[in-house]
Parts: sequence; C-alpha cells; structure tokens
Amino acid sequence: MDVTGYSYFIERRESDKRWLATVEEFPDLSAASKIHNRALNELRDAVAAEITRRRKAGEVVPGPTRPPTAVSTFLKNIGLT
Repeated sequence: MDVTGYSYFIERRESDKRWLATVEEFPDLSAASKIHNRALNELRDAVAAEITRRRKAGEVVPGPTRPPTAVSTFLKNIGLT
C-alpha cells in the first residue's frame, strides 16, 4: 500500500537521542528509534495498518494531503516503497 503522500515529520529528541516520526493526518500514530529511517519506516507501516483497520471497520480514512512526487513514484516503480 502506498502511504507516501501523507505529511510525515521527523525530529531528533535531545532527551533520549531518538528520532520521533509523526504524521499529520493520523495524530495518534508515531514511531521512535535511534535510527532515522527505522522510525520513518515503522510509522509508514503503522499508517498502512491503520488504513487497513479503518477500511475493514467502515471508518473514514483521511486521504494524503500531497500528491505523489516524481521521486516517490520512481521509488515505488522500482519496488523500494
């Protein structure tokens, strides 16, 4: 499932030196890791799982706020997302 169009943010917490990834459209979801990409990938997995759960429950699924970029489309086409 392509979840790249959502508004992801990532910041490094000084308190524990971990990366915290959040997504605007799903404010209850977040992921933290010492590794930047791991936090982002875990959050994308959580977004995909939440979308699946909401669809099965017949709930509203917020759409991505951004259209796919050329880079995200390329990465998807070569199987990296």
